[in-house]
Amino acid sequence: MWYSRHYHQMRSLFGLPPTMAGGHDSLPLFLQIYSRPDYHSDAAILYGTQVENTDLFPQQATLVDEWNKVYAFPHLKYSGFAEAIGYIAGQFGDSLPVVRGDGGPYWEDGIASTARSAALERETEMRALAAEKFSTLSSFVDPRRRPEAEVFKQLWNDMVLYDEHTWGDNRSESNPQCQEAVQQLAVKEGFASDAKKQVDYLLHRSLAALADSISDPEGTVLVFNPLSWQRSSLVEMDLDKGLELVDLTTRQTIPYEILSTGPSYHHIRFLAQDLPSMGYKAYAMRGASEKAPAPPTSSETTMENQYYRVALDAESGAVKSIFDKELNKELVKTTSPYRFDQYLYVTGADKLPNRAVQYSPAAPLPEFSIHPAGSGRLVSVTQQPFGVVARLESQGVNTPRIETEVILFNGRKRIEFINRLYKAEVYTKEAVYFAFPLAMAHPQFRYEIQNGFVDPGRDQLPGAGKEWFSVQHWVAAEESGMSVALVPVDASLVCLGDIFRGTWPKEFGQRPGTIFSYVMNNYWDTNYAGGQGGDFTFRYVLTSGEQLPPASLSRLGWEEMAPPELDQITSQDKALASPRPLDAAQGSFIQVDQPNVVLVTWKSAEDGDGSILRFLEVGGQAATVSVEAPRLDVKSAWSSDALERKHAALETSAHGFRFAAKPFQIVTVRLEGTGNVH
Repeated sequence: MWYSRHYHQMRSLFGLPPTMAGGHDSLPLFLQIYSRPDYHSDAAILYGTQVENTDLFPQQATLVDEWNKVYAFPHLKYSGFAEAIGYIAGQFGDSLPVVRGDGGPYWEDGIASTARSAALERETEMRALAAEKFSTLSSFVDPRRRPEAEVFKQLWNDMVLYDEHTWGDNRSESNPQCQEAVQQLAVKEGFASDAKKQVDYLLHRSLAALADSISDPEGTVLVFNPLSWQRSSLVEMDLDKGLELVDLTTRQTIPYEILSTGPSYHHIRFLAQDLPSMGYKAYAMRGASEKAPAPPTSSETTMENQYYRVALDAESGAVKSIFDKELNKELVKTTSPYRFDQYLYVTGADKLPNRAVQYSPAAPLPEFSIHPAGSGRLVSVTQQPFGVVARLESQGVNTPRIETEVILFNGRKRIEFINRLYKAEVYTKEAVYFAFPLAMAHPQFRYEIQNGFVDPGRDQLPGAGKEWFSVQHWVAAEESGMSVALVPVDASLVCLGDIFRGTWPKEFGQRPGTIFSYVMNNYWDTNYAGGQGGDFTFRYVLTSGEQLPPASLSRLGWEEMAPPELDQITSQDKALASPRPLDAAQGSFIQVDQPNVVLVTWKSAEDGDGSILRFLEVGGQAATVSVEAPRLDVKSAWSSDALERKHAALETSAHGFRFAAKPFQIVTVRLEGTGNVH
C-alpha cells in the first residue's frame, strides 16, 4: 500500500491548472520526506491530479513533458498505481516493512446522515446474496430459466454507488433545502430504493420458479432459508381470516401472533422451526377448525425464561435489568444514567468551530447535551407462541414517538429489541444513539469486520480512528467470565465506552462497558444530509455466555440479518397439482459440515461454464470442509481465484466436494456438471 496525504497531491504541489513554478518551489519540500536511510527507492508517488467535481484541466497532460525538458531532477513520469508500487517494492526487496493492524473508520460516520436508506441498503446487501443463490438453484430446476445477468449487474452497481461515501452538494449542510442539495441526495437515496426493487424482483422470479417444481398445490406457503445451515426464524406474512397454518413436515397446526388486522386478513408472525440448510419448508393454509384463543396478557414488568430474567423500565421505555441465569450474573450496569436499549438524543456542536464538525485538534470540544427518552409507559406484556413480547412507548427531544418491542424467546438464548420511532426533521446539529450499558468496568471489546474481527484495544494501527467503529454482524464485550454480544441489524456504527465527543483519542485505553449504537448524525459540514426525519426502525439481538466464540456470533449475525424469504402458491401459479421433482414438505440444496464456514453466495459463472460458490471462514480456525448437494449431480469442482479462474481440481463425490479453508479465508469454488435437480 501507499499512504498519501490526500487524493489530489499533484494539484497541491503544482496548483490547478498546474504550473512549472509551483513544482519548482514545492517538490524539494515534498521529497524531503523520502530523503532518509530507510527509504530504499529512487521513486515516490504523487497520488491524484486534481480535486473531484471539476472539469478536467488539459494542462495535466503536458506537464510531465514540459517539466522533463527543463529539469534533470526529479524526473516525472505518468504511471498507473500497480506499475508505480511494483517498481518501488522491487527496489525495497526484502527490506520492505510489513505492518499489520486495522485502520479504524473515519469517513464512515456519514452513513448515519441518511439512516433510513442506510438500513434499507444494509438489508438489501444480505438479500442480494439470497437472490443470487436462489436464482442459480432455479436454473438447475429449470434450465430454461437463466439468472438475469443484467439485472444482477445493475443491482450490484446500485449498491456500490449507494455505499460510495457521498453524493451530496457541498452546501448540503449549510443550505440543506436548496435545489441542488435536495436533488443530489435524492439521486443517492434512489440507488438504495432501486436496489431494493431489483432484489425483490429477482427473488420473486427465482422463488416462483422453485415453487413450480415443488409438489404442493395452491394454498401453500414456502419459507426459504438462504443460509448454509439449519435455522429457526420469525416470519411475518398476511393470512386470510378463518385460515390456519399447518407444518407439512409434522402435520401440526402452527400458532401465531396477530400483529395487525385488515378487512379480510391478519398480518401474523410465527416461528418457522428447523428450516433446512439452503432450502425450504412448506406450510399449508387451510380452514381453521376453531378460533385461536387470545394470548395471555400481563401488567407485570418482569419477563422470564430458562435463560434470562428481564426487568422493564416503563418511564424510559427500555430495560433496567437482564439477569443471566446460567452465569448467575446481572448483565446491565444498573447504576448507569441510561437504561438498556434506551433512546438518546444529543444536541450541541452548533457553535463553530468545534472538533465534531471540523477535524482539527486546535478547535475547541463541542458542547454536547444528552437527552435520554422518557415520559414512557408499559403498553402490554403478552405470552406469544414463541415467547414473551413486551411493548413500551416513550418519547424524546424532536422524537415524539418511540415504540419498543422486547422479545424474550422460548428455549433460545437471545433477546430481540425492535425500536420504531418517528423523528422530526431539524437542521440544528444532532445525533441519535441507543445505549446498551453492560455491567463491566473495563471490558475487552471485539467487533466483526468483512472477513475477520477486531479488538480495538490491541489490533489497531497507530493513528487509527477510535471514536466510532463499523460493525459487520456483531459487537461484543467480555470481562471476568462474562461475554455479551449485540447484533445491530439496521445500523452499522457503534461507539464504545462513550458517545462520540470529538476528542480523537490516540489510544483506545480502558473504556467503560457501554456499547452505543450510533444511528444518526448531521455533523459533517459538507456533502451529507443536513437533517433527516420520518419513520425509522432499529433492531438489535442480544446473547450472552461465559465465552462467545466468534464463529457462533457470526452465525447469529447472519441469521438475524439474512431473513427467510417467502413464496405463496396461488391458483394463478398451478392449474394442476401434478407431480413435481421436489419434495412437498421440505428440501435442502446444500449442506456444509463446518459451523465456522459460511456459504456467502452461489452464482452462475461469468463465462457461463458452471456455477461459482464462495465460502468464508468466520472463526479464525483452519478447516477441511465437506459440502453435500444431495439433489445435484457433481461432475467436477475446482478451487478458483476471485476472477473465477481454475487453479486445482478438488476431491468430489457424486453429490459433493471437499476443500481446505485457512483462517478468515474467502474460498472460491467452480462447480461443473450439476445437471438438473432430482
